This record gives sequence, structure tokens and C-alpha cells, in this order.
Amino acid sequence: MTRTRLAAFVLAAGLLLITGISPVAVAAATFNLTTPYPAVTIQSGNTVTFTLDVAVPTPERVDLAVSGTPSGWTANLRGGGNIVNAVFAGGSTAATVDLSVTVPQAATPGSQTLTVTATSGQGTRKLPIEVTVLGATGGAITLASAFPQLSGAPSSTFTYSVTLANTGTQKQTYTLQGQGPDGWTVSVHPSSNAQALTDTVDGGGTDTLSVTAQPPSTVAAGAYPLQVTVSSGGQSANAALEADVTGAPAVTLGTSNQVLNAQVTAGSTGTVSLVLTNSGSTVLQNVAVTAAAPTGWTTTFAPATIATIQPGGAATVTATVKPSSDALAGDYAVTFTATAGTATANVDIRTTVQTSPLWGFIGLALIALVIIGLGWVFRRFGRR
Repeated sequence: MTRTRLAAFVLAAGLLLITGISPVAVAAATFNLTTPYPAVTIQSGNTVTFTLDVAVPTPERVDLAVSGTPSGWTANLRGGGNIVNAVFAGGSTAATVDLSVTVPQAATPGSQTLTVTATSGQGTRKLPIEVTVLGATGGAITLASAFPQLSGAPSSTFTYSVTLANTGTQKQTYTLQGQGPDGWTVSVHPSSNAQALTDTVDGGGTDTLSVTAQPPSTVAAGAYPLQVTVSSGGQSANAALEADVTGAPAVTLGTSNQVLNAQVTAGSTGTVSLVLTNSGSTVLQNVAVTAAAPTGWTTTFAPATIATIQPGGAATVTATVKPSSDALAGDYAVTFTATAGTATANVDIRTTVQTSPLWGFIGLALIALVIIGLGWVFRRFGRR
């Protein structure tokens, strides 16, 4: 370094120390256009935002322009919530502008370069912005469940855990939907918010979805397919789930005429028409009816056993009841029980026992004999 340059450097340093301005601050105040991330990779159909810093040594207007925007793409400079074409910058603080670039869904995979140009009294600065668009395999939505098949009773609520993965590079907001057979209620929401209908996942991130399925009250036993659909833009993914309804056996017992009483003559037989209904969600097999009656009574059933009754179906059994021959007239309780595996049902029938008409005839005959006897006595001994 020559003596002249050394003297100039010492003089400049002395002035900077006196004024309190550091050499770094002076360098930072030169005309410049920068961004912290000038090259990004995104998926088609998304928007990316670049933060631009504009610095000039003295306050002045700086005009901005974007060139090289591919066909179908949109590039706007935004500031204060508006599209801008210039900023006012100067001093030690740089002005900030956002460059918003929207890539169409049909964009060709590959790299594209846009150029931002800043023009002021200090000259012109150019900033190249590189955007790389991923192909169809560059990122996608995936859904997976560790336990896609669950079993339970008709009254159960089937709850599944599904993992949503965003394999792209951009944050995405997904619409969540659940489908099931007719009568089923299927809901899908982020596990962290039971009220949300959408889920937002960062690029390369995952989130857990909670899926609940409620079958209708009349559901029959069987396997039912369920589906979860997640979509964003032109992309979507499905997850197939299954709910295995094990079924619950249930039977009801009544009479064909809805009357819970019967009449029968002592020593004779009477019949009761019983109706067995499958009120459960699984097939009833080997359905039989028994009776608890007073001592000495007999009961038989036709048919003795019903092979099967489908859910919602019904069958009729005729019960024949015979009181004991010495049963007194009056009301008696006969309890009928239907049994089908673990399912049972009872119905109480009030059975009224009437005296046999034969005793009435015998009584009348005795009265008649008494009258005839009295008449003979009066005729025989009446004159004496």
C-alpha cells in the first residue's frame, strides 16, 4: 500500500470513528437486491412466496419489475397487502417486498428462472429466482392405517386412526371426507380437533386423522366397507377401511292376536298361537319354546323347534295346553319361554280353567231324577 492510499485509509477510518458509523453499515447501505432463498422446489398447483430486501444508501424510489414468467404462471410483487411496482427505500433499513409465484397444475416439471429487476438513481440490480417444479412422482398424498379392520356389536362406534402424509415440498390444506353404506354415519377429522373438516400438513410432514363410523340401529351382522378420501387441488388419496359387525342375538315373544289370556276346560286342551320375532341383528338358530305350568298340566308345541329366523323375521308356534283333570275352575299363570342360544324371551298367559260341561249335564240329570222321584212318591202315597 502506497503512502497516499495509507493516508487516505487512516483519514477515512478516523472520520468513521468520529461519526460513529462502522464500515459494515456503509457497505450494507449500498444499492442491493437480495432474498434469503433464491431457489426453491415446489409441486405444481402451488404458490411460493419470496421475501425481497431492497437497500439503497440514500432515501429514494426504487422501481421493480419481474420478467421471464413462464406461460400460465402468475408472478406478483406485493407490499402492504397490494400489488406494487416500486418501493421507497434508503438509509440503513432495507425495504421489504414479497414476490408471489403461482405455478399452474399443468406446469411442466423442471426448473424455471424468473428475474426481478430493481432500478434507482444508483443504477440497476437484477436478482434471478429459480423455481423447480416436481413431476407427478415428486410428491403426493398418502393415507395409511395400522388397523383398517375392526369388529364390534351393532351398538358399537368403530374408531380408526389414519396417518395422512404430505410427501410434497409445500404446506397443503386437505379436505376430509368419509363414506359408508346407507344408514352409516362416517366422520373424519384431525385427531387434534374433532370439529375440523380440513387438515393442514407441512411439506414432508404427517398428521393423524380420527375416523369414526356409527352403524344404523337395524344393521345386520356382516362386513361393511368404509372409505376415507383426502383431497387438495387436483390430488386425492383414499383409504379403505372395514367394519365387521358381529351381530347381537335377540328374540321377542308374543301372541298372534296380542291377547295375553286363554280359556281351557279342565281335563281338555286349549291352544295358544305364539309369535317369535328375531329382533336382533344375527340369524337365530334352533329356536325352541318351553312352558312353566301348574303341576299336572301338560304343554306341547308345534313345531317343537324352528331351524332359523332371519333378522327382522318372525315364526309362529302353536302351544297346546291341557290342565289336569282335577283342576279347579279359576285363573292360572302359564309362562312361555323362547330360547335361541343366549337370547331368551318370556310371556305370561293368564289361563282360565272352566268346569267341564259334563258335570252340568250330570247335575241336570240328578235334578231331573229328584223331580221324577218326588212325583212318584206323591202319586204312590198321596191318597193315604
